[in-house]
Amino acid sequence: MKNQTIKLLFRHQAILAVVAILVFFTNLGSYALFNDDETKNATCGAEMFRRADWIVPTFNETLRTDKPILTYWFMLTSFSLFGISEFSARLASSLLAVGTTLLTYHLGRKLYSAEIGFLAGLILSTCLLFSAVGRAVTPDSSLVFFVTLSFASYVWVVARRRGGNFSEGDFLPVETTSTEPTVAEAVTDNTNLDAANDDGVKSLPLPSDVLVPASWKFAAPTFAAMGLAVLAKGPVGLILPCFIILLFLLITRRERDLERETIKSTEGRWWRRWFLTVAQVFRPRPIIEAVQGMQLLIGLGIVAAIALPWYLAVGFKTNGEWLRGFFLDHNVSRALFAKENHTGFPFYQLYQLVAIHFGCFPWSVFLPVAVYQMWQRFEDRTRWRDSDRLLACWVVVWFIVFSLVSTRLPNYLLPMYPAVALILARYFYDWQREEVDIGVYSFNLCLRALWIAGTFMVIGITITAFLLFVNDQWFGLIGLIPIAGAFVAAKFLDQEKRTRVLQTLLVTATLLALMIVGIAPARIKSYQDSPQFIAEAKRFSNGEDFVIGTYGYFKPSVVYYAGKKVTVLQSWPEVSDFLSGHPHAFVITPAVKHNVLPQELRGDISELSRHRDFLHRDELILLGRQR
Repeated sequence: MKNQTIKLLFRHQAILAVVAILVFFTNLGSYALFNDDETKNATCGAEMFRRADWIVPTFNETLRTDKPILTYWFMLTSFSLFGISEFSARLASSLLAVGTTLLTYHLGRKLYSAEIGFLAGLILSTCLLFSAVGRAVTPDSSLVFFVTLSFASYVWVVARRRGGNFSEGDFLPVETTSTEPTVAEAVTDNTNLDAANDDGVKSLPLPSDVLVPASWKFAAPTFAAMGLAVLAKGPVGLILPCFIILLFLLITRRERDLERETIKSTEGRWWRRWFLTVAQVFRPRPIIEAVQGMQLLIGLGIVAAIALPWYLAVGFKTNGEWLRGFFLDHNVSRALFAKENHTGFPFYQLYQLVAIHFGCFPWSVFLPVAVYQMWQRFEDRTRWRDSDRLLACWVVVWFIVFSLVSTRLPNYLLPMYPAVALILARYFYDWQREEVDIGVYSFNLCLRALWIAGTFMVIGITITAFLLFVNDQWFGLIGLIPIAGAFVAAKFLDQEKRTRVLQTLLVTATLLALMIVGIAPARIKSYQDSPQFIAEAKRFSNGEDFVIGTYGYFKPSVVYYAGKKVTVLQSWPEVSDFLSGHPHAFVITPAVKHNVLPQELRGDISELSRHRDFLHRDELILLGRQR
C-alpha cells in the first residue's frame, strides 16, 4: 500500500505541475507589461536593482509606499539571475502560482482525500483570475501562496494528530453506487487514498479535541508562513488567517458543547437565535483556550522575527515616511475610503459576488450549487464536517471583510480561491458518486449557464476586438471553447458518464485559461504603445542617451520601458524648455493636446510618430525638436 500511495502522489503532482506550468508559463515573457499595478511593481523592482537597494521601494525615483518588500525581493533575485525583462519580472508570481496549485492538492488531501485535492488543484489553476494574477507582477500571487501555506501547515499538524486526516474518522470506506472510475482513478490506475494515510495504514476515528498544535514547535510553520504573508502584503496576511482559525475553533467548540449538553440550543425568533448563537461562539473562556491552543503569543513573536526587521529598516531609512504612507494611507484609508477610483458597485456584496463569479469562471457556474450542497451537509451532519467548517470560515470571513472595505478590487478575494476550489472539488466528488438521477437537473442548468456565458463571450470579445484589436478579431472565437465544452459535457451527461463530464470540463477550463492568459496576450503586444514609443526614442537618438517626458498623459509603463525617470510636464512652455534642454529629448502627449500647440512653438516641435493609446480609442504622439 505504501508504494501505491507514493506512486499516486507522484502522478497527481506530476499532472498538476504540467497543467499549471502550461497555464502560468506559456508565452510568459512574450508581451509587454499590462496595467498600472504590474508596470509600477516591475519599475520599482528595476529601480531597486539598478541602485542595488534591497530596502527602500521607489517608483520614478520617488518613494513608493503601496506594497511591502517581498515581491521586490523576488524580482531582485530574478533580475540578478536573468536580467531585467518581462519574463524575469513575472517569474516569481508564476512559480508561486504553481506552488499554490500543489499546496491546494495537499491541503485537499489532508482535509478530504487525494482525489478531492487533485480536482481542487486543477480547478484552482484554471480559474481565470487566478490564472491571470499568477502571471502578473503583483504581490497577490505571493500573498495567496503564503496564506495557503499557513492553512496547509495548520491542517497538516492537526491531521498528524488525528492519524492522517483533518476530520476525525474520515478514512472509513465510502459507499458508492457508481461503477464508473472517477477522474482521479482514471489517471492513477484506479487507486485512490480515501482509505489510507501517508503511511498507507488505515486509520480509525480518534478523539476530537486535537484541533490545535501539540506545542509551539508544531505551530511555528503556520506562523512563519503568516510572517512571509505580512512581508508580501501587510497585516492582512496575519490578521485574517489567525481570525479564521480562531473562529473555526470557537464554532467547533460550541458544537461539541451542545453535543455534551454543557450549553443549550438557542430558541425563539431568528434574530434572538442569531444573537444567542454569536454570544455562545464568542464566550471568553473558549476564546482564551483557543488563543492558548493556537500558541498565538509565541506565533506573534515568530511573525515579528520574520517581518519586523525590514519594516524597522525601511522606517529608519525613510524617517518613518514609508510606514506612515503604507499603514495610514494604504491600509486604514483604503479600508475607510475608496482609493484610485476602485469603488465597484454601490452594493458591496453584489460587487464581490460578481467579482468572484468572473474570477472563478468557468467553474463559477457550479459555485451556487456547490455552496448549497455544503450548506446541506452542515444540516445533515455528514462526514468531513471539520474540513467543511474550516473552508466555510475561510471563505465567509475573507468575503465579508473585503465586502466591508471601501476600496474594492476583484483580486482582494484571491486568497480565498484555494478554499473555493476545494468546495467545488468536494461537490464534484460527491456528484460523481451519487445515483444517476440525483443532481442531473441542477447540473444541466449549470451547463446551460456555461453555454450562455460562452455566447456572451463570443459577442463581447468580438465587439472589443473590433474596436481595439483590429487585426485580431478572431479573439471572439475563444468564447466557443465554453460553448463546445458545455455541449460535449451535456452529451456525456445524457449517457450517464459522469467522469467523462468532469474530464470534459477540466479540458475546457484548461484550454480557456491557456487561450486567454497565454495565447491571446502574445498577440496583443503589437498594440501596446509604451514599448513602441521608447523603441522609437532610442532609434531617433541613434543609441545615445536620451530623456523623456509626458504632457497631459502619464503611464507607469513609460517609466519601466524608458529605464529612467520620466518628467511630467504641466504646460507647453515647459515642453519647449524640456525639449531644448537635452540633445535627445522626447515628449509623449495625446494628439488632442498637440492640436492646441501654440502657434509660436509649431516651428520648433515636431511630431515624430503616432500610436493609438492601448485599450483606448485616443491617439498618442511622440514629439521632438527639429535640429
